[in-house]
Order: sequence, then structure tokens, then C-alpha cells
Amino acid sequence: MFDLDGKTAVVSGGGSGIGESISTALASVGVNVVIADINPGVSRDLCRRLEDKGFKASFMQVDVSDSQSVRALFENILQRFGGADIVVNNAGLLADSDILDISDEAWKRLLGVNLDGVFYCCREAVRQMRERNKGGRIINIASAGGKLGFPYAGVHYCASKGAVMALSRQLALQTAGDNITVNAVAPGTTQTGLIKNRTPETVRYIESHIPLGRMGLPRDTAAAVVLLASEHSGYITGETIDVNGGLYMD
Repeated sequence: MFDLDGKTAVVSGGGSGIGESISTALASVGVNVVIADINPGVSRDLCRRLEDKGFKASFMQVDVSDSQSVRALFENILQRFGGADIVVNNAGLLADSDILDISDEAWKRLLGVNLDGVFYCCREAVRQMRERNKGGRIINIASAGGKLGFPYAGVHYCASKGAVMALSRQLALQTAGDNITVNAVAPGTTQTGLIKNRTPETVRYIESHIPLGRMGLPRDTAAAVVLLASEHSGYITGETIDVNGGLYMD
């Protein structure tokens, strides 16, 4: 049902955390996965592990907050693989500072990755997909924090994720005529390295507010991405898929 053999996907921040699960899930259904990450160590290690399983994966270094780095990434993908069919904008930073503790630099740094990075990658993806005239899938990773007041998340983080969902809706409208679908996935609190410093009391507090009684796993978000990347989601665009165990329902 989800055979995507022959497709090429680029996953920003694809070397660790949720991105690692997304890269692995796409590779497992036949996708040629380009792990686009700022960290070469974990990304190359993931590529080796995927290749050892017989999957197709490669690493390209990128800083998504730098538009020239993003343009070079997509040009490289075009030259090596003929272009990207699926673009997953997953790279992001998490911060939970009080507003009075957020410096100008911290605000710009987080928005530079979480929002500017999504914009730069979407712009290059649309440019490339329109030139190829084969349609495509763009999937942006947002957060439940972009929809509701979210404990242990800073205002800059929540603002960035709310903006990603708005960007996804408007871009979906602009690209529908090109057979390009644009959707977002909004995970709730997920067990990744970004929350490894949470105390047991904090973890219990978070889980007590989730109807399904547990935090998300990276593979939960990856499953939604595979669905949206598949041919079976061709009539879904401009949507945000909530993957949060019932924390937020609409």
C-alpha cells in the first residue's frame, strides 16, 4: 500500500530524533532518502545502518537557516538524483525559556531554523517541482505547541510552529494546480533527545494530560509522514495531522 520505490525524499534534520525515524520509515518503503542535516556524525552513521539493511540513503550537509546552503542542497539533489519527489521539513530547535529570558539572538536563532528553514526548503522544493512538472509532496513538521498553550515550551518555539502550519495551508493553496500537496504533521510531546533532561515528575505530569497515557514515539510521527508521502494521500492538502495521543483534538 505504501510502496514508494523509485521516489527520492529529502529529510531535513533527518539524522536523529524524529528525523531518524522518518528517514528510516521512508527508506523501508523503497524511498531513496537524502538525510539533510547539519550534523555529519550521526547522519553518516544512520546512512550506514540503512544501507546495511539494503535501503537507499545518502547524507548531504545543510544549515537550513542559510538560504544559500539550502539552495546548494537542492541543486546537489537535482544533479545526483534528478530532483526530490518528497520534501520533509523536520529540522528544528526546542526551547522553553520564559519570555524575559529570550534574547534577540535566541529568538532569531530559533525562528531561523524552525521557520526560515522551512520557508527556504519549501521555496527550493516548489521551484524544483514546478520545473520538473511531476508534482510532489511537501510535509512540514509542526507541533501541538503551535495550536495550544503547551507546558515546557517557549513562546518563540510555539510561535514558530504555529507559523509553519499557516505557511503550509497557504502554500498548499498556491501549489495545488501544480499537483504538489503540502501538509503538516503536529506531534505532541515525543520521546527524543530533546526532552532527555526532563525530570521523572515532569514526565509523569505530561503523560497524565495525554488521554492515551504516554508520550509519543518518533515512529508515530514517521507513520503519518509515510501516509502523506504516499500516492494514497493525493487528495489531502493544506491539512495538519495531529499525532499527540489525544492531547489536542479538533
